[in-house]
Formats: sequence, structure tokens, C-alpha cells
Amino acid sequence: MKGMLMRRSKTSYQNNELLLMFRKKAESIINGKYQRSDINYSNMEIKELLHELQVFQIELEMQNDELKLSHDYLEIERTKFSGLYDLAPIGYFILDNFGVIEDVNQTGLNMLETPKTDILGKRFQDYVVRGENDVFYSFIRKMRNFNTKHDCQLKISSDTGKIYYVQLEGNGILNKVTGEIQFYIAVIDITKRRQAEQHLQESNERLKMILEATATGTWEIDLKNKHIFLDENSYAIYGFKPWEFDGKYKTFFQLIHPADRENFRSTLINSVKERRDLDTEFRVILEHNGLRHIAVRGHIIDQHTNITRLAGIIIDVTEKKKLQEEADILRSDHNKSIMYAALQAQEKERKRISETLHDSVAQLLYGIRLNLQNYNRTNPLTAQFNNINSLLDQAINETRNISFELAPSILKDFGLIESVNEMARRLTTDNFSIDVKTHGLKVRLNPDLEISSFRIIQELINNCIKHSSASKACIKINIMKELIILTVSDNGTGFNIKNSDYLTQGSGLLSIKNRISLFNGNLEIKEAKDKGIVVEVTLRTEN
Repeated sequence: MKGMLMRRSKTSYQNNELLLMFRKKAESIINGKYQRSDINYSNMEIKELLHELQVFQIELEMQNDELKLSHDYLEIERTKFSGLYDLAPIGYFILDNFGVIEDVNQTGLNMLETPKTDILGKRFQDYVVRGENDVFYSFIRKMRNFNTKHDCQLKISSDTGKIYYVQLEGNGILNKVTGEIQFYIAVIDITKRRQAEQHLQESNERLKMILEATATGTWEIDLKNKHIFLDENSYAIYGFKPWEFDGKYKTFFQLIHPADRENFRSTLINSVKERRDLDTEFRVILEHNGLRHIAVRGHIIDQHTNITRLAGIIIDVTEKKKLQEEADILRSDHNKSIMYAALQAQEKERKRISETLHDSVAQLLYGIRLNLQNYNRTNPLTAQFNNINSLLDQAINETRNISFELAPSILKDFGLIESVNEMARRLTTDNFSIDVKTHGLKVRLNPDLEISSFRIIQELINNCIKHSSASKACIKINIMKELIILTVSDNGTGFNIKNSDYLTQGSGLLSIKNRISLFNGNLEIKEAKDKGIVVEVTLRTEN
């Protein structure tokens, strides 16, 4: 095989020499230096020459077919590349060494809103928004380092003035034909992304301002690793520096007031177990800020059906609590004022009716009895007339008792203890006795406190008489420096003290409750050891 190739190469070389000789003689004939008759070759040489020409012709035809196939393949590839180049979603630009546009795809033309004939030969920097040129020039300088990809972000403006945020990516390539640098760059429209980022940044800034203005912090619990993350506002709320908190459960719970610690722990556990939002409050004792009220809100974050995090906000509601307490105090004071005014009006009306009974009705009854007595001296009356006189005595006594119950004048003149003793004496009968015991200071109290104390005891004794079927009641009055304790007990049937609505079942008990609230007191009802109930009322002497 090798020998055949060598012989073929040798023959081809000889034939090439022969063809070269024929070519020179043909040129000489054309130039007139030789005649055709001067050419004398053997038939063998001519046959060899003809054979070689036929071989060359076949080889040329085969090469021509191969070139045609290569041309068709290159045309197909060029069409594909042209389609990808023009239909690509990003703009492609080819710039020369000075940034002049040499070529651009259709996306780039659409972005700059200009025809290709107008953009070729124009500087790319002419489309860069003023103020962004330094970024573009720096990008061009970096691309002069061959085979290194560079990028930047800037704003460009189309021919119609539309502004785009774009990202430029490209590198410098040395043109092998001209020997000059060309810049191949891709222009990616990131306007929507930048707008979204800007909107997100503005939202974050607004959220940060709101959190700072409302003393609100954010927190997150990694339930898997049992780690707590706090932001700067949360650190400020708790009054310590970031490096002073190690993120552990134990450290966080130690900050909570001992009385609220277990409640918060159980609430947190139940929130995770039941997959519901966390909403609770607790107190913390800070080294520099003292007692603070903290509200915590949290939301469970699920990942692949597994609870991994609990995130939320921390709010310092101390000032809100103070305002709420002040509002509650004002509301309570307002209600007390209304209640006090109502009770004062009630007492005035009682006093007016009592004085009317005493000064009018009772006097008339006294007058009728005196006239009957005078008439009886001169004209002895029958037994029936004596019965009328007895009824008058009963009417006078009832009027005096009603007048006393409405507004005992003895209360104003001699105080609470004497008034209660007088009431016990009046209400004691053969079937019902009242015992009064007093302890503590022997002093006069505030008139309003004495009236309220008397009305409370009066109402409790009336309940004993009307509802308990008791035969005996005991009143204890213990006057101390800051408190007065009123205790009324009986041996009656009592009532169901476990019923939480017992204070709303009658106007009498409601009246007691209202008077107790005026003096920041409290009411306790309990069963007696043997039979009946014991009602203990505590009132503050200084309100």
C-alpha cells in the first residue's frame, strides 16, 4: 500500500511536470513564439496526459460536491444562529473599540425602539442615562481584559424616552481579521425585578419605621434546634445588647416574670401542638426599666408538613396598659360618681319621705289619738272604740318604724353603732332576736360611710327576716384604722352560695354591691358551721 502511494505520488509528480511543460508551450504558442507543428509527443505521453486530466476532473467534481454540502450545512447553521440571535429574549450588541454599535439583534432594537439603520454606527453610551456613564465606561475598561466575563447594572433610555434597568454582561474579543478589539455584550432587561426589589425595600423600610414607632420587635423560634432569634427592636424592648443574649430557651424564659412564666410556657406548647397562632401577654422585670408588659403574637411556619419555626412580633404594651388602667380608673370613678349621686338622691328622698311621715302623718295620728282620749274621759267608749284606739297606736308605731328605716335621725346624731343597736331593738320580736357586737375603735366615721354601712346591715337583716326563716341573727361591727368589717350571720336556711349570679338576683344585693364598690370593698358569703350563712363585708375607711 505504501509502495502504491509512493508510485502514485511519483507518477503524479511526473504528470504535473508534464502538465507544467504543456502549459508553458501553450502560452508560448499563444504569444506566437512556437508553432503547433513544433509540438511533437508520443501517443503514450498524450494518453497519460489525458488520463491524468480525467482524474483531475473527477477529483474536482467530488471536491465541488463536498464544498456544496458544506455550504448548505453552513447556511442551515447560519439560519439557526440568526434565528436564535434575533429571537433571543435578551439584547445582543457588538461594539467596536470605541463603543460604537456594529451589530445588534432584534430584541436590542425593540428595547431601544429604533430601526437597525439608525442604530448602527451610533455609540452605545448615547443610550445610557445621564449619571450612569461612569458605570458604563468602567465596564468597557474591564472588558479589555480578554477572555474574562464582566457585568454591571445601569439605566438606559430608548429613543422614545422609556427608561430600562438593565444588566450588561460581556467580554472583549480580538477580531482576527482587523486585529482590533470588539465588545460582545448581552443586555438583560431587569426593570421588573428592580421595581420589585425597590417595592420590597420600600415595604421593608415602612415596616421598620412602623416597628420602631410602635416599639415592636420581631422574633423567631427554631423549634428543631430550640433557638430563639430576636431583632434589634426586640433587644431594645428587653433592654439588653445583642451579645448579651445567647438565644437559648432558658435565658429567654428567665426574663419573664415568675408569676407569668409557666402560663407563657404552656400557651406556647399548646400553640405548637394545636397548630394555631400564638397570642399572649406576660410581664418582664428589666434591670433599668423595671416592670414592663409585653405582648407576643406568633404564627406557625410549616415546611413539608413539619412545624419547624414559629415567627411573630413582640410589642411593649406597658404604656398601653397604663393608659388602659387610667381609663379603667376614670371609668370606675365616673361610675362611682353616678352611683354616689344616685345613692345621695335616694337618701335625700328617703329623708324627705321620713320627715313627711314624722311631721305630717305621725302628727295627725297623734292628734287623732289625743282627741279620742279627751273624748273618752267625758264619754266612756265601748270596747269597739278601744279597738280603734289600739289600731291607732299600731299605726303610729309603724309610721315611726318606717320613718326610722327610711332615714334614722339617730344615725346623724349618734353614729353607726347606736343606729344599729336601735334597729336591732326595733326589729327584735318574740320569734326573732338580733344580737349586736362591736369591736375596735370607738370613733365616728365618714357620714357617707356610716350611711352605706347602716344600709348594708339593714338590707342583710331584712333578707334574714324575709327569706331565711331564721330565729336569730348576729351583727358584728369591727372598726379599724383603715377598714371596717361588717359581719351578719343567721341560723336560717340560707341559699345556694355556689351560684355565681347571686349578686344579680335581687335589688337588695345589687344595692349592697354598689355601696361596696364605692368604698373599694369586697363581699364574702359562706356557710355557717351549724346552720345558716355568714355574710362578711369589708369597706375601706379612706377611699
